Amino acid sequence: MSKASGIADLSAAKLRSWLLARMRGQKEDPPVSELHMESPDDYVATIYEQSRDKAFRTRLEKAAVAALAEAAQGNLREGPDARAVRYLAELADTLELRAAESTLRGIAERGAFGGHDGALDADAEELVLFALAGLQAPGELYSRWLAMWKSELPRLWPVVTAGLRISDSHRALEILPEAVERACRYPAFPLGDVLWAFATDMTYKPGVIAGALASLSNEARRRCREALEALGAEKNELDAWVPDRGPKGSTTPAWARHKHKGPDLPPRLHDKAA
Repeated sequence: MSKASGIADLSAAKLRSWLLARMRGQKEDPPVSELHMESPDDYVATIYEQSRDKAFRTRLEKAAVAALAEAAQGNLREGPDARAVRYLAELADTLELRAAESTLRGIAERGAFGGHDGALDADAEELVLFALAGLQAPGELYSRWLAMWKSELPRLWPVVTAGLRISDSHRALEILPEAVERACRYPAFPLGDVLWAFATDMTYKPGVIAGALASLSNEARRRCREALEALGAEKNELDAWVPDRGPKGSTTPAWARHKHKGPDLPPRLHDKAA
């Protein structure tokens, strides 16, 4: 079974069984390579992406959605089904399996998304929420994400920011100043990652992120710039996203204040993965 060609010949039902056994850790064939920090879903995503057989890709998509639904019926606090949900949610996210959205939402409802903190395996819950964030219908779940943002669950705040941003990118801008404030209170909050995700989201027009952060103090502004710089942001990007205060306290980026001397956009704003 270790060869991709053998897996490609499986029926949808047998693919589902193979996926469940692999993701539950009952039979990982081929074995996971710890040397490459591989997870059980990586191999599946690779054979899917390398295949040119549309029929096989369709069977695998349906099998992954069915396997997730089956695993979701089990104990999701711990054990093999919780493990399977963790990796199948990641696979659904990687392959952009929209058909898995309702199952992911149902799993999330059993946890903090439905007001039940501690009801799910922590790793499984986080990956389910990340997958749900990427596969959700625009705007539909915004109020649910916002309710989670207002809850005292710091471990889930990072994924909630993704859920808010992808659900309604413009309304989500409202939480950015509060995200900076929370980073001051909770050092583990990945401020740089959150800001980077917003700043590199192509939904936003130039200047929007700077405008959302305009109310920040100089100290908070410095903290944001340092967090972004640690991730590789260059000065032109920092000046576009979190500009230092200019003349008379203006937060308009220098490159925008002097447009007659250059282009309307900073010289470099790479499209980096969020």
